[in-house]
Amino acid sequence: RSDHSGDSEALLTARESEVLLLLAQGATNKTIARALDISVHTAKFHVASVLSRLGARNRSDAVAIGMRRGLVLL
Repeated sequence: RSDHSGDSEALLTARESEVLLLLAQGATNKTIARALDISVHTAKFHVASVLSRLGARNRSDAVAIGMRRGLVLL
C-alpha cells in the first residue's frame, strides 16, 4: 500500500468529489468545466488537486483509487 498517512489525504472537498465522479465518467477538462460552470483552467486545477490528494499518477489511477476507497460508485 502506498498511502503513507492513512486516510487523511483521501478526504476530498465537495468540489473535488464532483470532479472525481466526472473523471470516472471519462469527462475531459472542458466537460468538467461545463458541468460545474467553471473555467477550464479551474477544472485543470481541481483535477490536479484530486490527483495530488489521492496520490494518483493520472486520471484513470485517480478513478481506480477512488473506487477502491468507496469514493466513486459506478
